Amino acid sequence: MLDSLTKSLEKFLSELTPIEKTILSDRLCTSQAQSLDDIASILGLTQERVRQKQSELEDEIASRIKLAGNDFVPNLVRKLDRIDAYSNVEMHVLQSAPQVGDQMLRLLAHSVIRLAGYTHVGGVIVSKRARDFSHQFRKLARAATDESGLIKREILEASLPDAVFVRHFNWFKQQCGLHELFGLLAFRRTRRAKLIAALRKLGRPATRPELAEMCGLTNKIASAALSSISEIVRISRTQWALKDWSLHEYRGIVEEIVDYIDRAGGIAPVEILIEEISQRFDVKRWSVQAYMQTPKFQIHDKMICIAKQPSATLNPLSAVIHGIDEKDRFFWTFPVLKRYFRGYSVVGVPVEIADYLGCPPDNSTKLEVSNIARCHHLTIQWYLSSTTKASIGFIRDALVRLNLSEGQIVRLTLIKKGVVELDAHTVSVSNAKEE
Repeated sequence: MLDSLTKSLEKFLSELTPIEKTILSDRLCTSQAQSLDDIASILGLTQERVRQKQSELEDEIASRIKLAGNDFVPNLVRKLDRIDAYSNVEMHVLQSAPQVGDQMLRLLAHSVIRLAGYTHVGGVIVSKRARDFSHQFRKLARAATDESGLIKREILEASLPDAVFVRHFNWFKQQCGLHELFGLLAFRRTRRAKLIAALRKLGRPATRPELAEMCGLTNKIASAALSSISEIVRISRTQWALKDWSLHEYRGIVEEIVDYIDRAGGIAPVEILIEEISQRFDVKRWSVQAYMQTPKFQIHDKMICIAKQPSATLNPLSAVIHGIDEKDRFFWTFPVLKRYFRGYSVVGVPVEIADYLGCPPDNSTKLEVSNIARCHHLTIQWYLSSTTKASIGFIRDALVRLNLSEGQIVRLTLIKKGVVELDAHTVSVSNAKEE
């Protein structure tokens, strides 16, 4: 009978040494067991000795339960799920022995868990079969992961052996470290996985701010991430979509103008082209018009085509520079902007300067900064389709080495083809022009 079992266990408990009582209290008769290391430090024993004493206590308790010869443990085990709450074990014990005290209640619960082959972890008890399957679950999750690092829950659930495991899906998910991302799962919460999962959740194209808010990213970080993810394409000036949706990829106004002209057979009506591109890709009409006016294109009788031999009209270099230095060298000046330190290029560089420095039209050329040791090369770009003249990139390193800050004026001195000097300019641009 259960009464005889509890009396046998009570007698056993009364005969324990102080060390055994501490181990029993802190390891066996609690829902939150202390670590072996903590108890070993308190008792002045090694962890191994504490483990041995605990095992001896558990074996003696198990022996007394078996000697009692009743169905108490088997009956309780049949009521347990493969993964169950520890509180349910205590509830089942109380239903069978409502008069037991707290210590006996937890001791019986611990014994049932151990004898049934369960493991008690953080308020949850787990059967051996469930523990063994958790390793297999991770393999199944890996196999179900797509190239984006995402897993469809329904695919993973379909691979589970039975409904009981499906019911405890969330526990297996937690054990494997899987994260929920907009209804999908992932081993890692990367920006790539978040953005792709967000688009799949929406099921439609979305703007960068919308995706940034959904994924908890800044607009700047979202913009950089979207541009680098191969599974995501830009379909307009403001919207992004998944590549497998097979939507037209927006490649910029110039490329869309070229594509439109090619599809029209080499020549297209100006007004229709402006209207279609501005509406389809959510760009301003004036932006389309500005790019159409660049040397890359030719407009005649309200029709536009790609210039067969595009050329730019160049003014004398003396008409675009800002001054001549004491060595009779031409120079051009520009103010330092904050964005240059974030990697942006200097735009608005006269194309005559690009030509002087050896950059061909529709091309780019490296520039050596001869007066700054070990300085990163600059790059001057001159594209016939640009509305901002030429530009100079990779300027950040030179500005940092010159210890320049926002608002200061930089002097770009033209030495020869492919070579320039950069230094601080001490007079204003207007004064330089007057010189």
